[in-house]
Parts: sequence; structure tokens; C-alpha cells
Amino acid sequence: MKKLDFASKPIDENFFENPQEYPLTGYHKGHAVRAEGKQRYDEHGKPYPTMLGIHGTNVAVDWDSCIADGSCMESCPMNGFEWALAEGKTGKGNDLPIEEGSELWNKYRTDKADPVNEAECIYCNACVVACPAGAISVAKRIDISLQKA
Repeated sequence: MKKLDFASKPIDENFFENPQEYPLTGYHKGHAVRAEGKQRYDEHGKPYPTMLGIHGTNVAVDWDSCIADGSCMESCPMNGFEWALAEGKTGKGNDLPIEEGSELWNKYRTDKADPVNEAECIYCNACVVACPAGAISVAKRIDISLQKA
């Protein structure tokens, strides 16, 4: 088990309807990113040590909450995810190990599940059920901001 210095909190299911708290801050591999660079708080009300935001819209992963378990990748029948740092790799044990105190540790803490194929989602919610941190939300959301990307 990975050493964590935060208490992961489930993704806010209402992130998309709350642009003040979760503003669109950029794009990554074709999907929207919200609240990157914004301080948010873990399950115990302590500041997350990262400010990575929520990646994706219809398949959204809270990167501050993600603990790099990999269950989401193994459960997705559409291959919707890959590791953000170990690009092209998926599944348990294939994430990039991060040494505590390193530059990557300071930025990420763990590798992150990246919803690179969210457009292929069939809304089965297997990833939502599999994620032990509750870091994933799946819903049909209309994101007009992606039309500008």
C-alpha cells in the first residue's frame, strides 16, 4: 500500500454545477480540467498537499483524491483510463512509483488515473464502484467549453 499524507475524500458530485468552486482552469489530453491550482480540502478538513483539480467531464477524476489504486482501469470495459505519469500503461501495479520527497512527490503524491478515453464511456459506472477513494464521477454532462479546445 502506498504511503499517503492526506485523507482522500470522494469527488464532489456537483462539481460541474459549481463553477465558482471548480472553475475551468485548462485542458489535458483533450479533456477539461477544473480547479487546478486551487486549494481544496481532504476528508479531515486539512489542505490537500496537491492542487491538481478534477480531470474530465463525463468521466471525471479528482486527481487530489486519487490514490493510484488502479481498480478503475481494470474494471473499465472501454479502456477509459491510463496512468498520467506512466503514459500508455494501465492497471494495478503499473503506475509510476514516486519517491517521497522528490519533485514528483511534491507535485502529485501518486500517479493519477487519467480519463484519456472518456468519449468512449458507456456509463456503466464500473470505475465508480471500483474506486476505493470515491475519486470518480460518471454522468452525461454537456460541456460547451470543450467545443473551444
